[in-house]
Amino acid sequence: MGSKNKMIGEKLLRLRSRIEDWASLNGYENMGNWSERKNSDGEVVWKKSHWEWVDDQYGIVINGYEFSWGKDHYKELNKLWKQYEIDVNVVRPDNPNFVADWEQLQEMEWVDE
Repeated sequence: MGSKNKMIGEKLLRLRSRIEDWASLNGYENMGNWSERKNSDGEVVWKKSHWEWVDDQYGIVINGYEFSWGKDHYKELNKLWKQYEIDVNVVRPDNPNFVADWEQLQEMEWVDE
């Protein structure tokens, strides 16, 4: 893994934490879904939330799996970043998950490719 992967991991961790913070303020039930399946009555019977999708992407990076993302992938991540914006002048959430995961990410061995 190269240092580019570390940078992507950091960005994904920030996005995941941002979604957590937004959901803690606005309700987890109000978080959007990345993917969902509906039955014939139009009821959602399966879903993957934005948080779950970002967490999956983060897992791919930190576990060293190969990945290749194009511009569209990064555009989707940027779209999510904007969607889950919080006015930190009004409230500054203290996400207990961020610091430990950030420290773990920094301690990982990242080798340039």
